[in-house]
Amino acid sequence: MREHLHEGHRERVINKFIEFPNSFNDHELLEIFLFAVYPRKDTNEIAHRLIAAFGSINNVFTADAERLMTVKGVGKAVAAQIVLHAKLMQRIAEEKKSEESAAFTSFDKTKKEVTALFDGLKGESFYFFLLDAAFKSVFRLEYFGHSDEVLTDTAEIARAMSLHKAKFALMAHNHPSGKTEPSDADDLATKKFIILCDLHGVKLIDHVIVAGEEVFSYFSSGRLNYIKEKIVFNKTI
Repeated sequence: MREHLHEGHRERVINKFIEFPNSFNDHELLEIFLFAVYPRKDTNEIAHRLIAAFGSINNVFTADAERLMTVKGVGKAVAAQIVLHAKLMQRIAEEKKSEESAAFTSFDKTKKEVTALFDGLKGESFYFFLLDAAFKSVFRLEYFGHSDEVLTDTAEIARAMSLHKAKFALMAHNHPSGKTEPSDADDLATKKFIILCDLHGVKLIDHVIVAGEEVFSYFSSGRLNYIKEKIVFNKTI
């Protein structure tokens, strides 16, 4: 009976958290965090002890395992879980900082990012980047081929644009032939994605073609605006 009531409490807490995540105080958040370590144990008391011992939620998650285990009820499993979470948050912060410096804010940065992706690939491949208002990548779709043509799932791309609330998009593919000059098929693909992006309130900022270290930019060459103007005036490319 006690276990049943305990399980019911956890379910109610989790449901409340999902609906009102900002309504929880520090010790309640820590209580939920510890559910995974203690599947059947009341974690509320341990959460209170940890915050009382270290003074704040921040101090709990910056303490090392040895110090954490001085708190009554905190064993290796709890300490490891807390330290692991802290390390994950640190890695995420470092990655975010790296992404900020790697935002697609210039052709040089774009070139650096995309050439690394296609390095060593023998078949033609396609990447579609979804960007936020600061031109940072929030999601990336990849399509790989075994010939000179890559089929892409426009429905999947459309769903991703809506889900990730992208503001801008950038498409990139490679030419294993070694020549960056765009083909008629490349122009048609660019036109298709300009229209697709526009339908979802997203602006396509560039389509780049990579061949080794060489990169062709539809935006820098003026070809992107040319295609957009043709679409406006309902002319064929």
